[in-house]
Amino acid sequence: SSDLDKWMGVFLPKMKPFLYENGGPIITVQAENEYGSYFQCDYNYLRHLRMLFQHHLGKRTVLLTTDGSSDQDLRCGSIQGFYATVDFGPGSNVTKCFLTQRSEEH
Repeated sequence: SSDLDKWMGVFLPKMKPFLYENGGPIITVQAENEYGSYFQCDYNYLRHLRMLFQHHLGKRTVLLTTDGSSDQDLRCGSIQGFYATVDFGPGSNVTKCFLTQRSEEH
């Protein structure tokens, strides 16, 4: 078992009682942050994350990722089972960023 698996095996069960579906305030869980920016496109890693989070939190929990708003960032940063969101800086064309997000939804 990897260090990630060990850590999430401790952390995620502590989060579970606070999920919305259990009466808590947490409505979504961000599973990864800007992974698409690294251009690894390691979908096995993302599938492993999805499995890990679903194992500990259940399949009803809404999981999301956040990436930059380029096509490449979104393609490499998310897979089916994660709601892909975008972030952007000052001066960004927000409409264009969200259109890119919509075009990459799984």
